[in-house]
Amino acid sequence: MVSAEGEGANVTVFTAEHVAVWADLIAAVPAEAGDRLAALREIAGVTGVACYSEGRPEAIVVGQRRPAAAMLRIALFWSAPNFIAGDGLRLLEALEKEALAQDVLCLRADEDTAQRIGGQWQRRDGFLQRWTGSEPNRRQVPPSWPQTAGFTCGPSALAMALAGIDPALRPDRALEVELWREATTIIGPSGPGGCDPYGLALAARRRGLRAEIFMSSAEPIFLDRASSEERRGLMSFVQAGFKREAEAASLPIERRAFAVEEIGQALDRGLSALVLIDQAPMMGHTCPHWVLVHDHGDGVYFLNDPWIEPDRLEQKMDVVDLPVRAAELDRMAWYGNPAYRAAVLVGR
Repeated sequence: MVSAEGEGANVTVFTAEHVAVWADLIAAVPAEAGDRLAALREIAGVTGVACYSEGRPEAIVVGQRRPAAAMLRIALFWSAPNFIAGDGLRLLEALEKEALAQDVLCLRADEDTAQRIGGQWQRRDGFLQRWTGSEPNRRQVPPSWPQTAGFTCGPSALAMALAGIDPALRPDRALEVELWREATTIIGPSGPGGCDPYGLALAARRRGLRAEIFMSSAEPIFLDRASSEERRGLMSFVQAGFKREAEAASLPIERRAFAVEEIGQALDRGLSALVLIDQAPMMGHTCPHWVLVHDHGDGVYFLNDPWIEPDRLEQKMDVVDLPVRAAELDRMAWYGNPAYRAAVLVGR
């Protein structure tokens, strides 16, 4: 915890480990703000800044970081009636300084919060953003389409890629489910499941796209997700069929693990990348998950994640155009035991 004195007030930076600070703030603010603080206190990756005058809090700003991503969203801004609006920038700069120390590259907020706290913000699609350094030059961000079912991350990622290629196309649930029906391979423990790289690549090709595959495992994948030998056998059978179809269609297939730099090279060629990751670094539990990597620059990769985590009070701005350091993407983009890599590159 860090405090800074100035002009009769002091600014205190606090994180989840500062239990007493949270408790004091929750007790000092109105009930609605206190309930919000109490909810945020339970979420990993939160950082707050409080401004005090004569021992009482005058303003609080709390940022919430998605683990493994270099973005912090302002999840709460509260101020007392006597708080001087212009002092909000001092809080914002204190939060920004702490974010930089945590290797965060940008802050985000909804329009109302950004206006109340002050400072210079860049308007994005549905939110405002404040980059802490020089933002890499990038192409247009594909529209976000969060998955509508627990097993449709691959189709949602592909739907976003399709919309990024064809601006006239808007992803919707009909497209998401249509792609899932075409590409499904996994039989989940208690119902439907997701998609393998061959099925996703074939679905992209049917829509006139170029599709290239990285697949480092020669064996069927995701078998750990099935609860019986019967289901594992069916998964193996479906994957083998997709693989034969992809080979018959002469889709380029690299039967090895890709290097993260190769994803960057594909992006430079105008392609987008559906990359299989392990959700553990971001969500705290192991699960295979597809994300869309759509751009990169200065050692940072930008991805649209189909998954919004309700237990973390996430919003749409938490999952679109997420900046992720190359080393973090390299860490996430392995799944299984033994670990393997999979990606589908799509473009015109």
